[in-house]
Amino acid sequence: MDVLCLAQYRLEHSRRFACDPRVCLYRWLGCGTSVQLVTGVEIAIIFGLAMAGAIVHGSIGIGLGLVAAPALVSIDPAFAPGPLLLAGQIVGIRHVLAEYDSADLQAWKKGLLGVPVGVIGALLVLEMMSDKLLAIMVGSLTAMAAAMLLAGWTLARTPRAETAAGAVCAFSSLTAALPGPPLVCVYSDMKPSMMRPTASLLILSVATIGFFTLLLSGNFGREEAGLLAWLMPGVIAGLIASRWVRPHLDRPWFRPLVLVIALVGGLALVARQLLS
Repeated sequence: MDVLCLAQYRLEHSRRFACDPRVCLYRWLGCGTSVQLVTGVEIAIIFGLAMAGAIVHGSIGIGLGLVAAPALVSIDPAFAPGPLLLAGQIVGIRHVLAEYDSADLQAWKKGLLGVPVGVIGALLVLEMMSDKLLAIMVGSLTAMAAAMLLAGWTLARTPRAETAAGAVCAFSSLTAALPGPPLVCVYSDMKPSMMRPTASLLILSVATIGFFTLLLSGNFGREEAGLLAWLMPGVIAGLIASRWVRPHLDRPWFRPLVLVIALVGGLALVARQLLS
């Protein structure tokens, strides 16, 4: 067996290569695993997606999963839910620390009441889903959330709605790494400076519970930890860059552009899975 064949065999059959995004990327592109891997290209793609999502998340309080999840899940389904959900907390912690005084703590507490229901529902769904179904769910929820927000759909912010938002936030967090859209619909009357820390507090609570839940249920392990490490440089860079984006949130094109990108990405992911 020559060197090329040995390398191909090891890439295709050794479990330790399963968590390498470079292998997943080339499989996604249809190049197979015998192609020479260009590390810089793969790092740039993952870095760019993570940075773009973190810029949006750092600006409006949600968005890492909404922007980055469809493309990243196409590369490797294991990016969702754990790695993307945890990576987003780097940005969320910034919002909590910098803007805590503006947070609506009553809304956060009401949201926490619904979290256990969402966690239980998510665990039941995760146990029944294959990687393909997970990708379809991520794409579908992304597209639905983007369309809903583009249409301006909102809910009256009542204690019952805040509790329901907590349940849906937990469910979408642990199945598709998309915690933000249900909160935006319920917190639509809040100013951005209040929405960012309030949503971040609830999402941080969900992520903490979710991490241990995913870990104990076998849905977060060495592979997911490796993918989380790949995301971190882009997330940190996006968080830094968002400092200069936040002052421009009042531009009328900013929010619709983000949502259109998320909508197209979600639909493209679903279409690819259905046609493959």
